[in-house]
Amino acid sequence: MITGPPREPLSKSLPNIVTIFGICVGLTAVKVALQGNITVALYLLIFAMILDVIDGGLARALQSESKIGAELDTLADFFNFGIATPLIIYFTIFANSSASSFGWISVMVFAVCCALRLARFNVSQNDKKIVSKDFNTNDFVGVPAPALACLGLSPLFFVMMGVDVPEHYTIPTMIFLVICGALAVGTFPTISLKDANFPTSMSLPIILSILAILACLIVFPWETLLIGNAVYLLTLPVFAFIRRSTLKVKK
Repeated sequence: MITGPPREPLSKSLPNIVTIFGICVGLTAVKVALQGNITVALYLLIFAMILDVIDGGLARALQSESKIGAELDTLADFFNFGIATPLIIYFTIFANSSASSFGWISVMVFAVCCALRLARFNVSQNDKKIVSKDFNTNDFVGVPAPALACLGLSPLFFVMMGVDVPEHYTIPTMIFLVICGALAVGTFPTISLKDANFPTSMSLPIILSILAILACLIVFPWETLLIGNAVYLLTLPVFAFIRRSTLKVKK
C-alpha cells in the first residue's frame, strides 16, 4: 500500500504564516512611505516588530520549530528591519537633503550591520561553541534586529513630534544610525525575555505595567517609543556589566 507524505495539522504552520504576513506588512510599509504616508508606515513597522515576537512564541508554544521556520524568520527580519526600515529612514530624512549621499551611506551601514547580526545569530544557533563564555545561553549577542530597527526609527519619531530632522539634524542622524549598527554587531550580552520567569506575586504589577505602557503607546505613541529606546540604550551597559560579573563569580 502506497502512503503519501506525513501530514501535519495546520496549526503547525501557523508560525510560518505569521512570519510571511510580517513580510507583507513590511513591504506595505515601504509602499505607503513612498506614497508620503510616513505615519502609517511607522505603525506598520511597529506591527511587524510585534509579529516577529508572536511568531517565535507561537512556534515554541505549538512545538513547531523547524529549520525552514528559522530561516524564514531570519529572512523576514532582514527585510523588515534591515531593508524596509533603512529605506523608510532614507526617503523620509535624507532623500531631499543636501547630504543625501552621506545619508545613503549611513543607512547602508545600518543595513549591512543588521545582515551581519542575523548571520551571526544563525551560525550561533547551529554552533553553540562560538558563543563566548561571558554569555548566558539565553542572552542575545549585541542588539537584536527588531530592537535595532526601533532604535534606528528614533529620528522619525522626532519627525512625528514636529521636529524638523531633515532640515536641522541630518548629520546627528547619520552618526546615530552608524552607532546603532555598531551596537547590533557588538559582542556584548543583551537581555532576552524569551524564557523570562517572574514570581507569581509579581503577576499583577507586571500586568498593570504592561497595560500602562500600552495605554501610553495609544495616547502618546512617539514619545513612549522614544522613552523606551532611551531606557533600552541606558540598560545595555548595565546589563552587560551585571551579566559578566555574575558569570565571573560562578566561575
